[in-house]
Amino acid sequence: MADFTMYSGDSKTLTIAIRDEAGDPVDVSTATSIIYAIVKTDGTRVATKTLGAGVTVATSTVTVTLVPADTAGLAGTYGHELEITLLSGAVSTALHGEMAIVRDYI
Repeated sequence: MADFTMYSGDSKTLTIAIRDEAGDPVDVSTATSIIYAIVKTDGTRVATKTLGAGVTVATSTVTVTLVPADTAGLAGTYGHELEITLLSGAVSTALHGEMAIVRDYI
């Protein structure tokens, strides 16, 4: 089952709360790298967003902004993932799942 469904070529904003294993907020405002990717089932990236280029952060919340070009012409189930590198050098996968993209007609 997909985490969410969207239409190809639409804009979409994802707001992702970053929490630790206990469910407490994690401050990621000093992260040195945050990467969000949409991938085909074979792992090929079809869209990538990075900190300052489609990804913003506010304390323990990461916002990913998808623009029409990110999903134009796509249809089907795709993987999506968010990876965060903290100032300490620790790397963490904060989100890993599937998204469904429905081909639009216009």
